Amino acid sequence: MRSGQAPFSIATAATWRVETSSRPSAAFAAPDKLGVHRTDIDGLRAIAVLAVLFFHLRVSGFAGGFVGVDVFFVVSGFLITRIVAADIEAGHFSLAQFYSRRARRLLPAFFTTLLLSCVAAFLLFAPQHLESFAESLAAATFGVSNIFFWHKSGYFDLAARMKPLLHTWSLSVEWQFYLIWPLLLSALLALFPRRMIWPVLAIAAFSFFLILAFQDGSFWLFSRTRAADWITDGRATVFYNTPFRVFEFAFGAALVWLPKPRSVIVHELLALVGLAVVGSTVLFLNGTSHVPAMNMLVPAIGAAMVLHADRSRWAGFALRNRPAVYLGRISYSLYLVHWPLIVFCEYGLLRALLPSEAVLVGLLSLVLAILMYHVVEQPYRISRRFVTPSRLALVGLLAFSLISYSMWSGLPWRSPSAVAGAELADRATLESITGSLGCEDFCEFGNLESPTKILIVGDSHVDHYTRALEEIGGTEFHFLLAQAGSCYFGADLQSQSRGAVTQHCRIAMDQAARWLKAGGIAAIIHAQRWPGYRNILERKAGGAPIYMPNLTKLFPVMLDDIAKLYAGFRGPVILIGHAPNTNLICDLRPAFFPLPCPTASKAEHAAFKSAFTTFATRHSTFQFVDPLEIICPAMQCRATDLGGHALYVDEHHFSIFGARLIVPKIVERLEDDLSILRQQAVSDQSYLPDPNEMDGETKRGSLETKR
Repeated sequence: MRSGQAPFSIATAATWRVETSSRPSAAFAAPDKLGVHRTDIDGLRAIAVLAVLFFHLRVSGFAGGFVGVDVFFVVSGFLITRIVAADIEAGHFSLAQFYSRRARRLLPAFFTTLLLSCVAAFLLFAPQHLESFAESLAAATFGVSNIFFWHKSGYFDLAARMKPLLHTWSLSVEWQFYLIWPLLLSALLALFPRRMIWPVLAIAAFSFFLILAFQDGSFWLFSRTRAADWITDGRATVFYNTPFRVFEFAFGAALVWLPKPRSVIVHELLALVGLAVVGSTVLFLNGTSHVPAMNMLVPAIGAAMVLHADRSRWAGFALRNRPAVYLGRISYSLYLVHWPLIVFCEYGLLRALLPSEAVLVGLLSLVLAILMYHVVEQPYRISRRFVTPSRLALVGLLAFSLISYSMWSGLPWRSPSAVAGAELADRATLESITGSLGCEDFCEFGNLESPTKILIVGDSHVDHYTRALEEIGGTEFHFLLAQAGSCYFGADLQSQSRGAVTQHCRIAMDQAARWLKAGGIAAIIHAQRWPGYRNILERKAGGAPIYMPNLTKLFPVMLDDIAKLYAGFRGPVILIGHAPNTNLICDLRPAFFPLPCPTASKAEHAAFKSAFTTFATRHSTFQFVDPLEIICPAMQCRATDLGGHALYVDEHHFSIFGARLIVPKIVERLEDDLSILRQQAVSDQSYLPDPNEMDGETKRGSLETKR
């Protein structure tokens, strides 16, 4: 997640017990024979699931815990290939039986987790979040949640830590792998019965090549097609989609035919080095430390080394001890329950877990996993008294489809604030109250015949004012808008590269520069979510990252950089403070039982206002409009207006109702500043341009003429 990565799956890796009675073929060298329970694989799964659990609980030192997904995909590829290939070579492979075994092993715990998550979402989630949950529930049920979350990985998507089913993306990857891999193995074994390792490695190489080709957000084959927009966020593309994960499955699959070392010492070294590689990636990687290819390749190699060293004794003890083996056996259940539990706890508290709370949630996850394993997983897997896997799958598909459909409206009747709840629950209504005109990258609106051109630049915290600016100032001013989500506009600094976000940012920045260079601009309005850039800035020259968690240092640097950006501009520049954070959820979530509602901190606003006060003594043409003074006149910030309408569409973006409270102050400041300039122009024809001399810059954007 970026802000952390998404959670991962251990579905297939949790089911490594051999489920066939076929005679071992020559492809499987002793002692790694079918029917032998390799406890070291249980231990490897235990290490991976603990790493990802600590990563999601934000335990210090586990920033790379997300690599567990890579470890488990390698394990899955090895075990599934081992089983399927043995059945194929023995002549009694059945695709129906294969899917039946997978369903029997995976679906009971999976459906139980979905059901418990539905109950928690109904009791806790605000209408708009319940609607998003319903969509993810449908995607998870039909095994396409990886595609769903890839599609939803944009800037305005809900935060990753508000998606309790986000971890099902990798289950979907594995189901998609199941659809293709057995059939592909059958064809390859028919064509290459004695040289299987080479075609499998070729598949791995091709998949890895795809990662290299797509990870930067572009691919020459799609450059002139609509598909180019789908892959602009390269990290998300290679993270979520199955073709880019096949190389990890194939890594594990190749081990089935790779000859084992004869020396026990070699096995010890392989296991030791492999564990060291996996451990180092957990401890030293993070979501942005390297390109995706390296983040995926290194842990995959480490996992493959451990899997291949099945005769290690001393290094293998770390994997074969009883606690590690038991934890590995319950790891599928632990994976399923821990992420929804974290999400629902943080949603109820409206903040991140404290260290003591994280310990409690981790222990509770372990308890629930043990119960799930012994009460749900094992009974259904061992006993044949229950409904058949095919019927279970059919009932689950129908039941969760109906539940998803019933939740799709957001069920706003659960919300104490019925008006705001209904506005934010219905997608069409939500779009109708957004403060944005919907312009992508740049556009012009207002009175396009007006000689008074106002340049508007910034990120989404300027975009949410555009509808109100058109309503209130659209008859008087000709607005030129250049904006992109999560995009910092500066002279020497810029937002760090982030796929599609960066592409839109660069387009908007370039257009703003062209408008400034062309001249004819009367005033500038500039707004950003100022504290949001404390860790995502870089220098334009060289790309060196800028990390300034201390806002008292960050804000002066940003303001001086913006002053440099407008150094050649002689008119007024109005800076707008970021919208106050609001716990909108407090007014919208159900009130079935009392929940805490912490007051949003105003420290960031105080720090920016202090920095601007000092900055303004050196830059008299800069003005400041602070939304905090209007939205938070008292200790508590407002989330709804007197009519009950939502002032926000999420935690920090205004609706049209919220923007209408701020924009009159902006327009008033514009009119005052321009009036003073016009009075000066009467005696000194030095500033305002002649309308007849204004540029004829081509107008472009997703929004054409407005009014």
